[in-house]
Amino acid sequence: MQISTFSIRRPVTVAMFFIGIALMGIFAFSQLGIDLLPNVNIPHLIVQTTFPNATPEEVEKQITEPLESAVGTVTGIKKIVSVSKEGISVISAEFVWGTDMKYALLSLREKLDNMSFALPREAGRPTIIRSDPSASPIMTLVLAPARSKKNQPNSITNPESSNQNPASSSLSSTNADLQFVDHSSDYRDIKRLTDLKEAARILFKRRFEQIDGVAQAVITGGLEREILIQVDPSKLNLYNIKFEDVERALTSSNLNMPAGSIMKGLFRYSLRTLGEFQNSRDIQETIVKKNLNGSTILIKDIAVVTENFKEREGLTRYNGSEAIGILIYKEPDANTVSIAQVVKETVQILHRDYPEYSLLVVSDQSSFIEQAISNVKQEIFYGGILAVIVLFFFLGNIRHIFIIGITIPASLVITILLLYLFNINFNIISLGGLAVGIGMLLDNAIIVIENNTRYRELGEKNRLAVIKGTKEVSMPIVASTLTTIAVFLPLIFVRGIAGELFRDQSYAIAFSLTASIITALTLIPMLDSRESFQIIKNPEKYLSGYLIIDTNKHKNIFKKFFWWLFLPFKIVIKSFIFISAYSYLKVSSLLRKRFSFFFTGVDKFMNFTIEKYERLLEWALENKKKVLLITFALIILTILVVINMKKEFIPKGDLEEFIIEIEYSSGTSLRGNAELTSKIENAVISIPHVSAIVSNIGRVNEFDFLNKEQVSVNKTNLIVKLDSYENYQEVQSKLRSVFENLKGIKYSFKEVRTSYSMIINPSDNDIAIKIKNKDIDRAYTKAEKIIEEINAAQIYGLKELRIGIERGNPEYTITIDREKCLAYGINVSEVANQISNMTRGKVVTYFSDFDKKVGVNIRTADNNRDDIKSILNNYVISGNTKIELKNLVNYNFGYNYNEIWREDQSRTLYLYAKVENAKIDEVIDKINNVNSRIPKSGEEIISVGGINEEINDAFSTLYIALIISVLLMYMVLASEFESFLYPFIILFSVPLGLIGGVLLLYIFGESLSIISIMGLLILIGIADNDAVVKMEFILRKREEGLSIRNAILEAGKDRFRPIVMNSFTVISGLLPMMIGIGAATQLRVSLSLAVIGGLISSTLLTLIIIPVLYTYAEKFSKKRNSIN
Repeated sequence: MQISTFSIRRPVTVAMFFIGIALMGIFAFSQLGIDLLPNVNIPHLIVQTTFPNATPEEVEKQITEPLESAVGTVTGIKKIVSVSKEGISVISAEFVWGTDMKYALLSLREKLDNMSFALPREAGRPTIIRSDPSASPIMTLVLAPARSKKNQPNSITNPESSNQNPASSSLSSTNADLQFVDHSSDYRDIKRLTDLKEAARILFKRRFEQIDGVAQAVITGGLEREILIQVDPSKLNLYNIKFEDVERALTSSNLNMPAGSIMKGLFRYSLRTLGEFQNSRDIQETIVKKNLNGSTILIKDIAVVTENFKEREGLTRYNGSEAIGILIYKEPDANTVSIAQVVKETVQILHRDYPEYSLLVVSDQSSFIEQAISNVKQEIFYGGILAVIVLFFFLGNIRHIFIIGITIPASLVITILLLYLFNINFNIISLGGLAVGIGMLLDNAIIVIENNTRYRELGEKNRLAVIKGTKEVSMPIVASTLTTIAVFLPLIFVRGIAGELFRDQSYAIAFSLTASIITALTLIPMLDSRESFQIIKNPEKYLSGYLIIDTNKHKNIFKKFFWWLFLPFKIVIKSFIFISAYSYLKVSSLLRKRFSFFFTGVDKFMNFTIEKYERLLEWALENKKKVLLITFALIILTILVVINMKKEFIPKGDLEEFIIEIEYSSGTSLRGNAELTSKIENAVISIPHVSAIVSNIGRVNEFDFLNKEQVSVNKTNLIVKLDSYENYQEVQSKLRSVFENLKGIKYSFKEVRTSYSMIINPSDNDIAIKIKNKDIDRAYTKAEKIIEEINAAQIYGLKELRIGIERGNPEYTITIDREKCLAYGINVSEVANQISNMTRGKVVTYFSDFDKKVGVNIRTADNNRDDIKSILNNYVISGNTKIELKNLVNYNFGYNYNEIWREDQSRTLYLYAKVENAKIDEVIDKINNVNSRIPKSGEEIISVGGINEEINDAFSTLYIALIISVLLMYMVLASEFESFLYPFIILFSVPLGLIGGVLLLYIFGESLSIISIMGLLILIGIADNDAVVKMEFILRKREEGLSIRNAILEAGKDRFRPIVMNSFTVISGLLPMMIGIGAATQLRVSLSLAVIGGLISSTLLTLIIIPVLYTYAEKFSKKRNSIN
């Protein structure tokens, strides 16, 4: 017994099955999480090792190089990139996709532990960190006093309102004598800014980190207290005191110690000695040295003790006013939307509890995610409605629409349940698959209902017509659905970023197709076979039957009791059925009257179209060579279009915020950076549609380990918040006109680093030029030459070409004369420590202030450390030897590099650029042509790459998946038709579909990306459905004894309406997605265009080309049989 026949005979069983599925699907829907993208497991590990007070060169030589050699021996390593900074080494180990990262982490841990003997004693143990796309803040909050208002200064005007060169002279020099002041007009008091950071640390940070799923809350900006002891070098020299003596005195005088216990009677009392500093006076009264005459030298005798603030390398401003930034990071597997919701609720609670503070959410990834998900859900809803409306006008039968209308939610709940069982969340990728599947859900339902209706029109009784009709098309729709599913099976096993991103979509479409088969072969036959609305013939009799008490019906007193008990419920249920059926008839009758002209028009149009199609098909059968020639010409045209289409990894979309990265000349101090940025802030905030700006000036976040573009005190990141994503391009265009007039700075526009951008393009650059050379200075000189030549070539589409690091900050290198040190009996380390202590200072102990420890820093006064000669005029003391530093050292002025980058264990300098309105491959070819004309030394290796490498890798994996998909489709079709020849005819519908898909993408100006290729893969899966059904009917007509020509014409006439109807419903289901309203449309528009264009061409061409190819196949079969 077939499953459709079973469903017809057991309607209650089928109804209970689907009701149970619906309940489980509703539960699954409530449990599924929401996120922007699927969970992507990036095969990256980061090794971080600290080496305090070491220069980048020392870190590279003593830490990075030994560890790189160990990392390189781990199985599965693809690429190693490292950066050596002051006091820290960071190594990124990229593995091939598919590597077991748990095993790789354990193996790497073992290799690093084995290398511990080769590391300096001062170095910390290497820490391994899993690289995760979610390692960017999901929310940015700004903390300020409640009275802070939006600052709207106007020193630089909007370019539309003034023709002046805005502040170009102000920014042309960075050597001006700038005063570093707080730019807030609301709270100039530094103490308030300090208190604000303390509040952020004590009150807000802790509350946010208590939220389940929040990994950490990072505070940026503000000031941190410290006790500063500024020693006078002349007094140290006078009293023969070294820095180490001061350090020893402070540490030994600032401690609490247990002192044992005493017994008193039956009780034991513990003893503690309390000697920690209680205030700054305790520090001043600390004894540093006792003289032989009994006198003492105190801290206050040789130094000035003040409560000060740590020297900072960065600050945060909100709308031009200095504030505190709080960055919220989530745990890798946590849900962004749910965490952000709890954070917002916590913000409201904190506003209520601490009204003296203003806590603003200035950046929130969850709002973009929620908007994107909401838009996709709306597209699914509207697409379903459009598909049903199209069916209504085609079928003109409300009963059929009612049945199909039931199958859509039934199929959706099955799909949602399967997504839940496979642990797949709602994201724009999986929901995009559902949006595509919403139109495909109806294909099988339409074919079944159409065939059942055909048998009814032939005179079969309702139930028998449904049994015969469903049985006849069950194998074709199963085969066509399996071929579609076969397209997506390889994608589930594809490695790389494309496989990780679109695995969810493959599952979603496969599940929706599976659900459509289940409903088409069970629910639809059951509903279609019901003798519906028979109660309308005599409603009075139908209802009154319940009002007659048949006392002879139940002799048993208990049965009679329960019969009376449930009688009211039966009456209610039957009345509801009667009212529903009666309403159905009335609505149906009304709609038929209202839209009778339209139904008549549709029928006339379809009859007219079928007539024209029959004539066209007859012409095609008589002119087969012309038809094939036109088809192959279209295929060649499609190939040429593909070759000339712009290629990109994933289309870039417009967001509600972006970053302007600003770089001033090397050596610009933090105070100079802040002053110059203030003028730019005024210009940005005056642009229409800019709602807010957050300025991260200098170094504010040390958690971005592997940003290849150095973050230093002469750089600023402006986060520009817009009032709507629709103004993204307009605002950027206006800002570019502002920055083009500013001299003395470099700038670039970037996307805010979200999990989305981290996956798609981690470096946020389209092109990277790598120069490998042991000598960084020579590499930098070559980089400058390359930029000069490329700019002279004026390569179209190349924007923002720049070097990843600046050519060193100005520095004095002090060389210690070892021979002189040996002559005076002084160690080299004593000289180095003396210079470091005088200039940088040293935190030697901590002062406890409630729950916070305030560092106690000792160094010389500012007037003794701002000039190299002043520093070297001081003495170094060793025992009884006392000598000026200038007699032991030599110094030179030069430049240094704050970072040293290496790739695959070779020093590497990076140049970056963006590409706009041009093909990346063509731009790279032009860059290579320019580089070929530049002389190179034998030790240099120059290569050009970038995002195109990711594009080529992703495309190659998708092309392989495409080949495997076609092979699987062939095997399914060969099994269905028990033929090696017929599947080739059916699969010819694939290039027919690609013709329309590619051409529509080209017409709408879309690029060839992994999104559009995914759409073409979906198209391949559904383009053959019509061909399968058509071929099945041709073969059936041939079995009935018709000639080849008559079988083709008869099958074409019978299948024309269902084929066109199927295509129209899928297209109408995708129209809302193609329109692309709302956030993240770039991930949906190109996919829908590829599918819609392909369906149009495959529908039109399949109806003609498949019959033509079938005639050739029959001739070939006859010829082969005659030879045999």
